[in-house]
Amino acid sequence: MKFAVNYSAPLVRLLKNGVIQVDLIKCPDWEGMLKEARPLGDITIHFDLEVGLGNTFQVNFPRIKTYLESTFTPHVNTHLVTSQYFDTSSPKALADINTLWRDEINIMVAHLGPRAVALEHHPYTEANAHIQPAADPAIFSQVIHDTGCMFLLDLAHARITADTLGVGVKDYIRALPLDRLLEMHITGIKRHNNILTDHFELGDEDWELFTWALEEIRAGHWRKPEIVAFEYGGIGQTFVWRTDERVLHTQVPKLYQLVKAHN
Repeated sequence: MKFAVNYSAPLVRLLKNGVIQVDLIKCPDWEGMLKEARPLGDITIHFDLEVGLGNTFQVNFPRIKTYLESTFTPHVNTHLVTSQYFDTSSPKALADINTLWRDEINIMVAHLGPRAVALEHHPYTEANAHIQPAADPAIFSQVIHDTGCMFLLDLAHARITADTLGVGVKDYIRALPLDRLLEMHITGIKRHNNILTDHFELGDEDWELFTWALEEIRAGHWRKPEIVAFEYGGIGQTFVWRTDERVLHTQVPKLYQLVKAHN
């Protein structure tokens, strides 16, 4: 397993000063950021792709393949979503979205291959009730098995979704297709504007869940992921206010050691 951390200005400083160590710097497919990150180490790209809105039909796959060949990005991620106006009570809407999900993923698989496509689950909260079908572990798992693609497990997303559904997070995760696990993400969650939100520093519950996940992997209960990513930090208004160099300084080395100890 390789350990990745989100690109951010504090991460750059720590890497330049040799204070922390990572295997991969996780970036979006932004040319400017990629240019700045390349001198610091190997890069893995997290693409801003979604299936369920029809956008995959216009994706520039030659561009994606160029990024895959020029970075250390072994696979392409995409999120399972529904439109903001999706009617979760309509059987026809549910049938239509199930068809659309499979059609979009099958296009990705046709271009990239089934083992190069990783489907990620979105965090389900009271604020985005329209994605409830996409957060259902049985529905999500069936989409993966039907399309033959792989699975990206986000532990923070699982905690948020399980809380919304009123179920235990470990039970929720066990219902997901862990035999197809290809990548795993970890961040802390907090209440922000009264909604559980991710991309914060790790708290006690986050550490406990991450340690449990690593033990499940080492025991052979889950497929071993190729990448474990700490999705803390970033640039722009979305991330700068919750990016603290002290958190990276203290939590990245501990995470790195835990990942390496479970390889």
